[in-house]
Formats: sequence, C-alpha cells, structure tokens
Amino acid sequence: MITADQEREFYDRQYRQFLELPDHALRIDRSILVGNCNNPAHPFYERRRLYLASMQALETEPFPGKRVLDYGCGPADFGVWMATESAEVTLLDLSPLAVELGLKRARASGAARRVKGVAADASSLDMFADNAFDLVFACASLHHTLKYPGAMEELARIMRPGARLVLCETWGGNPLLEAARQWRARVEGELEEQGEDIILSSKELKLLEAHFGDIRVQHLNLLAMGKRLLRGKFEKSWARAAVSVLEKTDRAVITICPPLKDWCGEAVITARR
Repeated sequence: MITADQEREFYDRQYRQFLELPDHALRIDRSILVGNCNNPAHPFYERRRLYLASMQALETEPFPGKRVLDYGCGPADFGVWMATESAEVTLLDLSPLAVELGLKRARASGAARRVKGVAADASSLDMFADNAFDLVFACASLHHTLKYPGAMEELARIMRPGARLVLCETWGGNPLLEAARQWRARVEGELEEQGEDIILSSKELKLLEAHFGDIRVQHLNLLAMGKRLLRGKFEKSWARAAVSVLEKTDRAVITICPPLKDWCGEAVITARR
C-alpha cells in the first residue's frame, strides 16, 4: 500500500502547474462552475451530470453562515464557489500545493476572508474541534482516505450532530465497469500514488452507517459511462448527441429495472450526522 507521503508528492506535482495561472483563469463562482460543466471543451464536461447533481445536493440548505469543510479539496472549485455564496469554508487536502492553489483561487474570486486552508492527513484532524462543521463536501476524495486508519472516525467527530455529508464519487457496483477501469489503469500506466485503489460501493457505505444516518445514493450514468470512450471528442456534435442518447436510454432502462441503478458508474451520496 502506498504511503501518505507518496500520495502527497504525486498530487503536489499535479497542482504545481496551476499556481502560475493568472487570477482571471483561477476565478470561480456559480456561473463559472456551471459554465465549465456545460462547456464541451472543459474537462468538467465529461462528469457534468455528476457535478451539477452535487451542486443541487449542496444547495438544498442555504450557504450563508454555514461552516463548510471541502474535504480533499483538490483545486477547490466547489469550496471556493460556496465561499462566494457566503459560506465559511475550510479547505482540507493532503497536498499543501492544493491548499495553496485553493487559497489563491479564493483571493482571485473575492472570497479570501471566508476561506482558510489546512494541509493534513485525514486520519488525524486534531486541528479541528469536535462538532466544527455544519457541512462536509468530498469530491472524488473519500475513496482516497478510507484506507487510512481512523479517517472515518475523525470525519464524524468534526461534524456537529445534524450536519450534512455530501459525496461526489465514482461508483463501484458494476463488475464489468470495474474490470474496464482496471484494464484502462494498466494500459495508461496509472500510478499507484494516485490513490485510486478503492472505489466507493455498497460495501464502503457500510462504514458510513456506524456514524451517519439518512444515507441516500443518487446513481448516475449506466450505459452513459460509455462517455469515457469519447473523451477528447466532446466538442464534436456527434459525440454530444451520442452521450445524450445514452443518458436518455439510461433513464428508460432504470425506470423499467430499478435494481440496475447499482450498476451505474457515478453517484452523489448524502448523509446526516
């Protein structure tokens, strides 16, 4: 198993390049985030349904005054967006450069006074008091931290009773899709340091049940996971049309056979502390 240091070094290398971008390229708010999701030329387009569904889940309660933790913030698109809408946001990431990037984006977005950052291993969050947060959002990050002993207990400890957890994750309920993911990782030479060895599924959700209630899963993209074969081609109208057909087919298939939801490839998971 890789160490936290190895994973940190990998992601530091990923984020270093973005620190040199000018402020206008780093700015984020709701309109920019939604625009990125709907822009076929932007990397977010491939996961637009997942990201837009995550935004809807986050917006079910008002942001002003909320103490929010962007858990495994990465480039902090979502954390900084919530800060621009008056949430008090803490960015947490294993990578110090991810946190530095998030703080720079907050300044560029006019939200610096509502954003602070912490670079830390999620297995020990002693810098946070018990019941410190009203909302925790994790975008493609909880699967990274599950392998660290004590991470789930620490996450629960720092959330107040009644706090919400919103997870935006790849879903691992489809064995065929999992085999395809493993094949792609080998072909593309995916490094172990990327920390992608755990994908969330019903098995991992059992770990949440010890600390959280009202756990709900919104499954997304069954046949539409074929979008991955079109990566880099979304600017072509035929590629977007193909994805649209797959998404419409998914809705029909899942309506006819609801258990197939578990074979979808992405999910928004919500829970209450």
